Amino acid sequence: MEKELMSQAIIVFDMVAKNKEEVISQMSCLMGADGRLLDLNGYEQDVLKREGQASTCVGFLTATPHAKSNHVKCPSLAFARLSEPICWDCEEEEVSLVFQVAVPAEGQGDRHLEILAGLFRKLIYDDFREELLNADTKETVLGLIGEL
Repeated sequence: MEKELMSQAIIVFDMVAKNKEEVISQMSCLMGADGRLLDLNGYEQDVLKREGQASTCVGFLTATPHAKSNHVKCPSLAFARLSEPICWDCEEEEVSLVFQVAVPAEGQGDRHLEILAGLFRKLIYDDFREELLNADTKETVLGLIGEL
């Protein structure tokens, strides 16, 4: 049975991290623990490789690290709200909200782009970001994200 894109198991509030590598590692571990990855280290390396090509800091206090990877079982979207904002790429832009996308390399076409586009359509709204920053339950986050 195919997993939902998001689940409570891959949503975390008040994540403590010093840099984007720690965030990516913790979020990859959440996905691995939820049975969404074939190889945790392989997927994490693919995300870091993609991150090295161009920043995934998208403004609005948000980053969207992602990878199409042979190490992913099913399309997934993890969410973390950081306990303290971090500098994502040592630019002025700080990040408090992180959406990490995992999509299998095979058979998914541009699914990662569809997920990101759906997110961006929501992220442009101040109310949406404010609700994420103030959400106190994982159910609230699931409701805000909805279907992408």
